[in-house]
Amino acid sequence: MTGLETLVLIGLTIFFGGAFAAKVKLPPPLVLLVIGAGLGFIPVLSDVALPPDVVILLFLPALLYWESLNSSLREIRRNIRVIALASVVLVLITAAVVALIASACGLPWPVALLLGAILAPTDATAVASVIDRLPRRAGTILRTESLVNDGTALVLYAIALGSVVSGSSISLGGAIIRFVASYAFGIAIGLVVGLAVVQLRKLVRDRRLANTLSILTPFLAFLPAEFFGVSGVVAVVSCGLLLSQTGPTLITASMRAQSFGFWQLSTYILNSSLFVLIGFELHAVASGLGSEWIGSVAFGALIAVVVFVTRLVWFNTPPYIIRLADRRPQQRSRRIGFRGRVPNA
Repeated sequence: MTGLETLVLIGLTIFFGGAFAAKVKLPPPLVLLVIGAGLGFIPVLSDVALPPDVVILLFLPALLYWESLNSSLREIRRNIRVIALASVVLVLITAAVVALIASACGLPWPVALLLGAILAPTDATAVASVIDRLPRRAGTILRTESLVNDGTALVLYAIALGSVVSGSSISLGGAIIRFVASYAFGIAIGLVVGLAVVQLRKLVRDRRLANTLSILTPFLAFLPAEFFGVSGVVAVVSCGLLLSQTGPTLITASMRAQSFGFWQLSTYILNSSLFVLIGFELHAVASGLGSEWIGSVAFGALIAVVVFVTRLVWFNTPPYIIRLADRRPQQRSRRIGFRGRVPNA
C-alpha cells in the first residue's frame, strides 16, 4: 500500500472512529486504538509504522504547543504545588516502581528503568476528551501535569538509555544535576523564543504571515533546546504559556480565528493518527511474542496494574497528610492516566 493510500485510510479511520466514539460516548483515543489494532492484522498494513524521530520532532512540539496555549497560567499558579509534584515527583516514582517490578521479573536494571521512563508520563491530548467532565481545578491539574511530565520522562529516558548503551551505572548526583539543568535551561530558552515571537508579532499585520509564525513557533522553541541537550518539551510549554497570556493583545480577531481553526484541526488529526498507528503496530508486537506470549501478556498486564496502582496511591495518600497542616479547601484528585505520544515514540 502506498503512502497516500495509507494516509487516506488513516483519515477514514479517524472520521468513522471519531463518529462512533461520539455515538457511544467513549474516549476517541480508545476507539481509534482498537480500530487501528484490527486494521493492523490486514497484511498490507502490518508493516506500517511511524519512525520515533517523527513523533519526537514533529508531533510532540505541535501537540504540546496547542495544549499549552489552551492552559490557564492563573490556574496553574494557584495549583503549582500539586502540578509540580505530579509532573516531576510522580513520574520519577512511577518510573522507579515500574523499574523495580520489571527488574524483579528479570530485566536488567537500566532496561527496566528505560521501561519505567516510557510508561510514566500521561498524555495531555489523550485525556482532553474527558477533561470537560472534571471539576475545573482537577482538569487544570491533569492538563498541566500531562504537559510537563513528558519533559521529565524524556530526560529520565535519555539517562537510562545512556546507561544501557554505555553499560555504565547511573550516578544519582549526575542525574539530579541533569534534571535541574534541563528544566532551568529549557524554561529559559522557551521564554526567550516566546519574547522574540511577541516582538515579531508586533511587526506583522498580515494574518497569513502571523499564522505562519505561529506554526513555526513550537519548533523554534523545541529545536534549540534539543540542540543544547536540555528539555525541548519544557521549552515548548514555557513558550506556549507565555504566548497564551500575551497573544490575545497582539493579534486581531481574524488572525485568532484562523490560527485557532488551524491548530484545533491539525492537532486533532496528529493526535488521532498517533493512536491509529499505535494500533497498527500491535500486530507486529503480537507476532514477535512467539510461543512465550502468555508470559509476555502477563508481564504487560502486571506493569499496567503497577502504573495504575502507583497513581491511585499517590493521589489518595498525600492529600490526607497535607490536610494535617493545610486546612485550605481541597478537591479530590483524579485517577486518569492515558498514555500516548511518548510511549509510542
